[in-house]
Amino acid sequence: MLNLDTLFYYRLNRTGAALWQQIEDSKTVMLDDLVRGTCERFDVDEEGARRSVSSFIERLEEYKMVHIA
Repeated sequence: MLNLDTLFYYRLNRTGAALWQQIEDSKTVMLDDLVRGTCERFDVDEEGARRSVSSFIERLEEYKMVHIA
């Protein structure tokens, strides 16, 4: 993934790529939607998914790549 503002390139693992695809496919994305999608795609409980997704989103927001409601 390339941030066109900073020209930094980021490599995503399988989960990150699935989350990024879900973000790109939606006009409006909420954290709960991402957590639900992660639980459906991968064998993970909601608590674990919420921790991982939140951490991923915080990093993307830090790099000014997304803003999730």
